[in-house]
Amino acid sequence: MAADTAATRSPEERSKATGGDDVQDEERHAKKMRTTLEGDDGDEELEISSPLREPYLPKEVDMRANPHILAAYKLARDKFHDKRDREEKLLPMRLSSRFGSSPLLIPESGRKAVLSTAGSIIRLSSSLGGDPLAQSAGFWIHWDEGSKTGIVLTTAHLIRANKPLAKDYWAKKDRYQYHPGAQVTAHLLDDTTTEGRLLYHQEHYDLAFFKIAMDQSVQVASFADTFNSGQQALRLGRDGNLILRITLGKMTQGDFVHFCRDKKYEEAETRKRESARNGPGYTSYASVPKSELHSDDGGEPVIDFDGKVVGMINDCQRGSFVPFFILNRCMELWRNFGCIPRPHLGLQFKAIKFLDPSHVEYIWRKLKIDEGLLVEEVSMGSHAEKVGIRVGDIIGSIDGERISTRIELEKKLLSISMGSFHGGNDINVKVDISVQVFHTNNRLWRDKHLNVNILDHREVVERAFYLITNGEGFSPPVSPDQD
Repeated sequence: MAADTAATRSPEERSKATGGDDVQDEERHAKKMRTTLEGDDGDEELEISSPLREPYLPKEVDMRANPHILAAYKLARDKFHDKRDREEKLLPMRLSSRFGSSPLLIPESGRKAVLSTAGSIIRLSSSLGGDPLAQSAGFWIHWDEGSKTGIVLTTAHLIRANKPLAKDYWAKKDRYQYHPGAQVTAHLLDDTTTEGRLLYHQEHYDLAFFKIAMDQSVQVASFADTFNSGQQALRLGRDGNLILRITLGKMTQGDFVHFCRDKKYEEAETRKRESARNGPGYTSYASVPKSELHSDDGGEPVIDFDGKVVGMINDCQRGSFVPFFILNRCMELWRNFGCIPRPHLGLQFKAIKFLDPSHVEYIWRKLKIDEGLLVEEVSMGSHAEKVGIRVGDIIGSIDGERISTRIELEKKLLSISMGSFHGGNDINVKVDISVQVFHTNNRLWRDKHLNVNILDHREVVERAFYLITNGEGFSPPVSPDQD
């Protein structure tokens, strides 16, 4: 019973009962203690730091009448914080308030998946002329034990300018400049850094491959075989201290594949941050803005509960990611041919099946069509424009294969690129593609043949404009539907 009473005493009561022994002990342990441990190789001297004890102010003392006590407290408090910070660097104990994860909300299978994959994830940063450029996560996709070099896959945003280029009048979308010559640093899991050498970047899919040399072997990520829309998944990244960032969510497929944070998870994270921010103690570690939960520019793998990569984040704002089946085809093209080209159709689409249901019903009621790709834009001067494809038309198939989503379209275009290479062609060649088109104005299906370029840079499809002047002619001809 005496032990229980002593355990529940306040710091002031314990100090009085022991005659100030706590203070004396702290003074005795202010210097480094040394002890001797018996080891297999004989005596080994081990240096032990003094115990960490937080200073406090006695309640009964009037601070205004005893300013020296307050000054002593502030000095002791600063020393306490400094010592705690030093110990935190060795082995952090309060990471729960900094992690982007709520362990209780992640199923056990998810926790195992995280730990089985974490070793393949690193952090990367870039600079240009000494000025910081970007930062991202990345993960190992190849390792050569003989040369002690590996390849890391990340987003091309790592070498992309922070601000878009100036827009022309007709440009609807931001265009960015990429800097292949940027200095890239890989932040490894043993807290060392090394140079990352750019091997190739592809702007359309926002992919970049870096070669990195290091002394020890690495863990290579493995890819999934399938995934379903609505399936639970985990998004993994690393912060500036290489602390693993974990977010629970699910995959949803629309015109793009997205990773959506779990609402219960997000609410729990918000409560945790608010509680840590407003609660007593450790406030300097508590406030973790949502924007800091992940790397600034993507590159983070999204994994399933088997620890397999189902995609890579390439747009942090929207949470969209490149799914594994596109990544696999891109990597196959790059490994075999050194580039990732795709046919540029000069068209931009929306999948009918992912439109608002009322819109889908309207199209079905008017046209008796409930799937396919709705043409949203046609590039001025493109072959698609020349053969009569217009905004509002519907694409049903490409080279005889039914296409109902943009993901299916990208898979088909990459397959066409692969077939062109296997046929002995090089990059920057033209290929003939058969496209089944429903001409909305005429209510007729027709087969069109497009002769398009296979290129490995970003395809930009913009609406056509022409300039009206004071009675002067204008350069671009009026399109047929404007006559």
